[in-house]
Amino acid sequence: MRRYIFIFYLSAVWTLACCSDGARNVSGFIHATYSVGGRLKNMDEIRQSDFRQIQFVYLMACPPLEMADFARDKQFIADKYVNNFSYPAGEEGDALVPSLIEKVHADGSKVLISFPGVDFDRIVHVPEQRQKFAAMMAQFTDKFGYDGIEIDWEHTVTPHTHLWLMRDIRKELDRLAEKSGKVYYLTTALNSVHQYSKSVADSLCRYVDWVNLMMYDMGGGIWEDAVATHNTPLGDIREIVENRWGVFESQKLCIGLASYGFYYKGIKPGIKVEGCLKDYGRYFDYNELPALLQNGWIEEYDAVQEVPYYFSPDKEEFVTIDNLMSLEKKMDWVKKQNYRGVFWWEFHSDFQFAREGESRGTHYFMDFVSGYIQKNMEK
Repeated sequence: MRRYIFIFYLSAVWTLACCSDGARNVSGFIHATYSVGGRLKNMDEIRQSDFRQIQFVYLMACPPLEMADFARDKQFIADKYVNNFSYPAGEEGDALVPSLIEKVHADGSKVLISFPGVDFDRIVHVPEQRQKFAAMMAQFTDKFGYDGIEIDWEHTVTPHTHLWLMRDIRKELDRLAEKSGKVYYLTTALNSVHQYSKSVADSLCRYVDWVNLMMYDMGGGIWEDAVATHNTPLGDIREIVENRWGVFESQKLCIGLASYGFYYKGIKPGIKVEGCLKDYGRYFDYNELPALLQNGWIEEYDAVQEVPYYFSPDKEEFVTIDNLMSLEKKMDWVKKQNYRGVFWWEFHSDFQFAREGESRGTHYFMDFVSGYIQKNMEK
């Protein structure tokens, strides 16, 4: 009888350890952002960036990955992707990654290396290759002083293979933590179209600290066989997250915000066209919008989706992007639903260099949300 009680005790301890954030727990509401290393402009941008208003930067600056390499031996993988890899010399782009990491840490925030999930499915179903892949990511994290790993797996993901990969990465990060005493975080970003069962969601949450839901690129973007509509429609977002993602605890979900949108010419919102929307439109940073408004562009608010369109005077061009009112409504909903936090794609889309006489740059959208969090969210 004692033997069974002891086994039950060990099982309970293991379950509690896996299902809680433990030493990785972050108090308060999470405000985070993605940053693409290749978009880093210069050292002035890094010096002027204020990372104190966010807790995490998901930095896309990993080496180009060749998935076939992970069928080779561990030493080859470690040499190619870690030991012999270094960020390039120069004054822009990925050359500034080490300086960015240093600045984020100096501001008291964390940096996670973000690995984009192109062709991940080619290796994760083979246990040996998946484990070598996870080991490489942990070694890379350790070498360059990152605080953890973010897996941005958007399209070919299946729930069980995703779970296996995150489990193996968590094991490798725990090994690092045991050796160094440092805290390592593990998060993952998912496209809103995926579907997880309650059992897989619960298992996934044993290994990840939270899940980032990418609630943007929802209006056709520049893709084929799509319709140009709102990039971040709150009405659709509410329905998708509350219904499709309700199997996750609200405190395990962070909601994606966009400081960019899409510009279109020669088409109307909601009208299907032949071919690819890339022939009619492109990505559009917020920083481009003020010039259009000065040239007579007009805002029209969609009360159903609670986001605006911006139209040229002749109505032949339009932009889908948030404004401060639509962002406030999104934050009101996030607060009401008790979600874990919010994050941005992408840091540079609304960044403006410091004005004369000032030392800090500004973000039109991010600064507004920071103010909302300070006013309305418990720390």
